[in-house]
Amino acid sequence: LKGRALGLDAIVENQATTDVSGRYVLEDVSAGRFALRVEVPGFEAFVDSVSVRLGADVERDIALSPEVERTETVVVLGDRSARERSNQPALVQLDSDQLQSTPSIGDPDPIRSLQLLPGVLAASDISSGLYIRGGGPDQTLVLLDGVTVYNPTHAFGFFSTFNTDAIDGVSLYKGAYPAAYGGRLGSIVDVASRTPASTGLSGKGALSTLSARLTLEGPAGSHGWSMSGRRTYLEPILSSLRRSTPEIPFYSFYDLNAKFVTDPTARGWAELVAYRGRDDLRIEPDRDTRLSIDWGNTVIFARYNQAWGPDWLGTLALSFSEYESLTDANVFNTPVGITNRLRDVTGRAQLDVRAGKHATTWGVAASLYDFRFAQTFNREVPIGFDSEPVELTTFVDDRWDVRAGTSIRTGLRTRWVSDGDRWLIEPRLAFSQALPNDLLLKLGGGIYHQYLQLVSTEGFSAGDLYVPVDETTSPGRSIQGVAGLEWNPSPAYQISAEVYYTDLSDLVAWDDRATADQESFTAEDLFVTGGSGYATGLELFAERRVGRVTGWVGYALGWSRRAFDELNSGESFAPKYDRRHDFKAVLSYRSGPWSYSTAFVFGTGQAFTPASARYRVEDPTLGSRTEGALVLPGRRNSGRLLPYHRLDFSVTRDFTAFGRPASWFVQFFNLYTRRNEWFVQFDDQSPDVEVFKMLPIVPSVGLSFSF
Repeated sequence: LKGRALGLDAIVENQATTDVSGRYVLEDVSAGRFALRVEVPGFEAFVDSVSVRLGADVERDIALSPEVERTETVVVLGDRSARERSNQPALVQLDSDQLQSTPSIGDPDPIRSLQLLPGVLAASDISSGLYIRGGGPDQTLVLLDGVTVYNPTHAFGFFSTFNTDAIDGVSLYKGAYPAAYGGRLGSIVDVASRTPASTGLSGKGALSTLSARLTLEGPAGSHGWSMSGRRTYLEPILSSLRRSTPEIPFYSFYDLNAKFVTDPTARGWAELVAYRGRDDLRIEPDRDTRLSIDWGNTVIFARYNQAWGPDWLGTLALSFSEYESLTDANVFNTPVGITNRLRDVTGRAQLDVRAGKHATTWGVAASLYDFRFAQTFNREVPIGFDSEPVELTTFVDDRWDVRAGTSIRTGLRTRWVSDGDRWLIEPRLAFSQALPNDLLLKLGGGIYHQYLQLVSTEGFSAGDLYVPVDETTSPGRSIQGVAGLEWNPSPAYQISAEVYYTDLSDLVAWDDRATADQESFTAEDLFVTGGSGYATGLELFAERRVGRVTGWVGYALGWSRRAFDELNSGESFAPKYDRRHDFKAVLSYRSGPWSYSTAFVFGTGQAFTPASARYRVEDPTLGSRTEGALVLPGRRNSGRLLPYHRLDFSVTRDFTAFGRPASWFVQFFNLYTRRNEWFVQFDDQSPDVEVFKMLPIVPSVGLSFSF
């Protein structure tokens, strides 16, 4: 503390140092006016004038402001999920920045971004369904903040239901997932919603050739809230096309996200999450024929968290998830209606405890399902089924840090299903060991069961139907094993290799002989049951995480087989989601305001059943033959479509509009317009084979902004 007499040439100094509480005393100060200066490293210096009268004491309290030091750019790498990844094999996580930077069609899409990882495939260019490590879309559980989303698609699978602006990131467990998850034979996709900021009102949005989206977030006292909305605006384009082609449909979709979080600094805080998304399709080719389909998801989730010190955290949660598809048709003045609905109400309690080298999670959950399917024809008595099974679940997951670099994770999940009064026991195990030269060895495995079975059309996701595997057959079971070696030479780079094997039993497959008007909907009636199989493979992955150039390169080599006594003469066959080779490369480059991103995909073609012969049937009494030829199928899925490959590219330019950051972007899906093969159809009137193609080049442009 320094004082200087003002207006005098001589400098009179009187200084002191504060104690730990900030108290100070300046003694023997003569009467007069002085400048008072306070200096503390890391804070802005304080200067003010002070008048001192003879024989008087003066008190002055001073509050300092932090000082901003301007230096060269410093990159700080923080990864809140690094501990989870280091202990858990087969886990990949993408944050919101990575999701935003990958090329897409119009809007960034977390599910399509996952399709750019090795071992993760799509049914087609217009599908957001996932084939992961030789499993079908029905074997992957998709979650929003831990709540199941039963049909996470828009536009028949062209988009997923997740608005990237409303999420923080996505975690993908390709296999051997821990005991906190369950219900599917293969993998888990867990999407985390965005945590709203509580510092001030802000927002961001985008306009593209296909849709518009807007996100707002802000404080409510010490609490935070966010709201996001997205909608297509294809109606003007479709209307113009409909003038010349009446068969062009009316179509639109929208989705809404909302989240409210109470003060996160309190020992107890609550979260409320809501999602609503709908698709609307109408076709009116003439006066006597029309088709209207309305489908979508609704998710509501409430959670309360209570902390008791740094080592105890309790959680209570209640969720509601519904998928509904409503079809209303009139075919030549004959009304037809189909109602397809699944509701899931789940309550969950969880306790996280840290004690020494152990971090343990205990949990219980109860789920009430409500299945409804009904179809009417010409207003007759509806045909369908309804079921309200109950599932009770308990789980325990323990991570034991044995010593530095060594971790063991054990878990046990038990499930009771009211259909058939069945108990399912599912142990889990994971192990990680740090090795010399920045290497990390990871092992994992477990037993998994699937009670809900998806009847998927894939080409038309609105018709997807979930059916419980009731007491007429056993639920599917998988035993998974994963082993991986990971090398982290620096925080910027990661290289890994992973092998996996999954043994499958009690599988079911949709029975093509099931008729639409049948009155029994048991699992035995709808499916071919008692199947077995396996999936195995190797995955290689290399990633650069920071710098001007970021991205990854991955390769997967895999085999997947299925066998049913009633199919393919009992011999094993490759399912259509079997892919031998899968190569992915994603590259992003940033230079000033410009950003460039490209993705290349190459893979083995999809398996299909070829025709082995064409024949006709002769009526022995009349001597006449059938019109056209019948097709004799060959061995199931013994043929392959041509290899799949495409190149995507996007460019983004940042700028400032009205003092706020903004950017425009141009994207090209399938840049060199490769018409990849989708499926094959045989014509009984012609020997020619019709091969249906996927999308050509799809350009899109848009503008994004924030405030």
